[in-house]
Amino acid sequence: MNTNTIQRLLAAFEDVSPDMVDLESLAGDASDRKFFRARLPGGRTRIVMELAPPLPAPEDPDQLPYINILNHLRICRVPVPRLHHYDPAAGLLILEDLGDTTLEECVRSRGIIPSLPLYRKAVEELLTLQLVGTQKRCEHCMAFRYSFDVEKLMWELNFFLEHTVQGYFGRSLKTADGARIRHHFERLCRFIAEQPRFFTHRDYHSRNLMVHKGNIGIIDFQDARLGPLQYDLCSLLRDAYVRLPEEVVDELIVLYLDGKDRIEGTRSDRADFRKIFDWVSIQRNLKAAGTFGYMATVKGKERYLRYLPDTFGYVRENLAKYPELQDLRSALGTCLPEVG
Repeated sequence: MNTNTIQRLLAAFEDVSPDMVDLESLAGDASDRKFFRARLPGGRTRIVMELAPPLPAPEDPDQLPYINILNHLRICRVPVPRLHHYDPAAGLLILEDLGDTTLEECVRSRGIIPSLPLYRKAVEELLTLQLVGTQKRCEHCMAFRYSFDVEKLMWELNFFLEHTVQGYFGRSLKTADGARIRHHFERLCRFIAEQPRFFTHRDYHSRNLMVHKGNIGIIDFQDARLGPLQYDLCSLLRDAYVRLPEEVVDELIVLYLDGKDRIEGTRSDRADFRKIFDWVSIQRNLKAAGTFGYMATVKGKERYLRYLPDTFGYVRENLAKYPELQDLRSALGTCLPEVG
């Protein structure tokens, strides 16, 4: 859709003249959706999301995953953008503007230690998203219809093997080696899938956390599903885009567990939680590496490749920590010495 059409549609909703709407294209990271910032009279701004084809979008807003899950999160008082208008025929959403600054950009400009208060806020908002989001479980919310089961977790790891190991590195997976790797991947996935399941954002990392007026705003939640508590925490603390010092990771895990125990009235087994966190991190980071390989080889966006070394570093460190994972480490090392 051309920008003139978007300007006219937005102007009609906002009841202003189209020539009073200034539209600026925004980067959408790895998404196939398009984003614009609309500047309106009086200094008002809106974010316009143009859905990816195929169109038309569903007439019923609740049948669109983004709106369906947004509604649940707003009920839970999670800081997500307000929806101002939905135009299904045009495939456009007009949303509250949470600004330009991501948590990643704050770290780049200020440094990690000055950004720690924002990470603490991100942990607090995550607890609300996961715990309140789960307590207010409603089958009407699409997130509760899907989960990180063995099939889904394995699909992501096979995607990694296809697009990063074979596609990007061009390394052949001999029949025996491939079967061995997948056997150990499945054991890892079964362990993860056996954990209690909670509402999970799925991409809770520094590029999806907006810093707005000193607070954290959460975006890109449309793929939410049920998963282990540790999954979103791994996304935040084992982030491909921002590598946190280990002492910061440790501090934020303690903050998370203190908050969880306070809300639930429980006392978590800290060692057990950390083991699950590390094992989930392996799957999560390999999944991210699969996305980076796919973006480079299929989408032609090679800028994601620079995040592979840190992502593999996380995997290598976690594999080395647990004797039970040495067979997986050995198997994966046959085709990917970067983590072996």
